[in-house]
Amino acid sequence: MRLIKLLLPLSVAAILSACGTTAQKQPYDYSKFQRTNPRSILVVQPTSSSVEVKAPNAVLAQSTRPLAESGYYVFPVVLVNETFKENGLNDGAEIQAVDLKKIRQVYNPDAILYMDIDDYGTKYQVINSTTTVSVSAKLVDAKTGDIIWTGAKKITVNSNDNGNQGFLSAVTSALISQIKDKVKDSAFDLAGNVEANLLSAGRTDGILYGPYHPAYQKPVTQLPPVQNQ
Repeated sequence: MRLIKLLLPLSVAAILSACGTTAQKQPYDYSKFQRTNPRSILVVQPTSSSVEVKAPNAVLAQSTRPLAESGYYVFPVVLVNETFKENGLNDGAEIQAVDLKKIRQVYNPDAILYMDIDDYGTKYQVINSTTTVSVSAKLVDAKTGDIIWTGAKKITVNSNDNGNQGFLSAVTSALISQIKDKVKDSAFDLAGNVEANLLSAGRTDGILYGPYHPAYQKPVTQLPPVQNQ
């Protein structure tokens, strides 16, 4: 009984401490972002940890829309990527290693977006398949090299809900899904959702609205996540 009395205050203190830690999440520090105040963003080819060779181009191709809709001028990603290729740089790691001074001489952007693909593709199981896209990003001041924003987003989608199906039916559905994925890359569409959530302004810890958006430098109401399509 005496032991319980001694332990009870410690338990209560631990619970209150845990609650306090959860409640004290610090807001994202946008001071460097605001000082840089970028108007134009150059997006370079992502690096990739995925075995899918099409992952970098799939992610790169869908990066412009959320940034442009957030109020930024985005350099045409296809033309930028072709320029790097013409100079012998075909890999995301090589491109991201290019000196900022050289990039400024050619494009003179305010900021550069570097992305890394942590996961991309569909994994097939006996009666199901899962498609996952995971991307991390950082926005860098093109003049100083300072990182002014970082973010990451991962979405995983199960192709079938087989809870109420028989085994044969579930296997048939999984086979159909696999054939469809061979014809149409499910991860490509999912990558669009990932980037919409990651690179759109107005989301929790996301980028700020740019100068070509009506909400530029105004108080922001956080938007709900973009739903999978």
